[in-house]
Amino acid sequence: MDVLGLTIRKLGNEYQHCIKAISIYRSKKIVREKCTAINVAHRIHGPSPTPGSLPIIVLHGCLESKKNWENMCNHITASTNKTVIAVDARNHGDSPHTLGHDYHNLAADVSKLMKKFSIEQSIIVGHCMGGKTGMVLALTEPSKVASLIVVDTSPVSTSGSMDVKYPKIVDAMSKINIKGMSLKRAREFAENKMLELDLFHSQHELQNVLLNIGKLSDKSIGWKYNLKTLKKSIADINSFPDMSGKTYRGPTLFVAGRLSYAIPPEDLHGIRTLFPSAYLVYVEGVGHDIHVEDPITFFNTIAQFLFYQPKIPTA
Repeated sequence: MDVLGLTIRKLGNEYQHCIKAISIYRSKKIVREKCTAINVAHRIHGPSPTPGSLPIIVLHGCLESKKNWENMCNHITASTNKTVIAVDARNHGDSPHTLGHDYHNLAADVSKLMKKFSIEQSIIVGHCMGGKTGMVLALTEPSKVASLIVVDTSPVSTSGSMDVKYPKIVDAMSKINIKGMSLKRAREFAENKMLELDLFHSQHELQNVLLNIGKLSDKSIGWKYNLKTLKKSIADINSFPDMSGKTYRGPTLFVAGRLSYAIPPEDLHGIRTLFPSAYLVYVEGVGHDIHVEDPITFFNTIAQFLFYQPKIPTA
């Protein structure tokens, strides 16, 4: 069965659309978790959230934090005057460290944050790990999600390279001793060590991680991650829990970097089993961190989806 994927190629201010044939779905083992939500750190960009408002909640990827989305969040709220709430996932940034790190708990954390501000519905934008968190929230509590934007991750397939790459990165971080250094010196030292190990595909990927060296609660400089929990949770982070029988029928956009291969075109059939209204956009010439590599095209893509959706063809 042919269905429509959408490719965006930059041609000045114009976009060229391409059709892709899609077909495949992969089932997974059922996973059921008892959720214990925590209060996560966050930053509000733009107007303060009020009951009845429709804020945009931004969820970062693994080994990142709300800092990595600061420029994009500022741009979104400046352009739309909407409230944007950037969240630090548990075990990342300024959020508490926990023993568990799975998508049911990560989604429960977002739900708790919404309740704190009396937010009945929000627009969720999630990158990689944050995208999976947003998907689980939409599938388990669909009434809380007005629309969903998933950035460069799939609920259908997983990249085997991530199972190898992330443990190596976390191991390297654990062994890099930056205790007693200034922030600048710590980032320089960690950068040199990481470059020696050749663990990153690009400089901006490395800089995204280095940005999360900062001041800890004890005032020392260190990695703002719970590396111990993240290391043991790699399998959970790289997979997606079984959501058989659940659907989210709200507007859903998957944005993929053409060079990252995180969302194969054939995944769209399985994606639409869970998200019947979903369509897929490829941004040419970029990899995994679309919002960093090409922020203008990324913003235009999500703005078109959120505010001018009738102009975008769907299957």
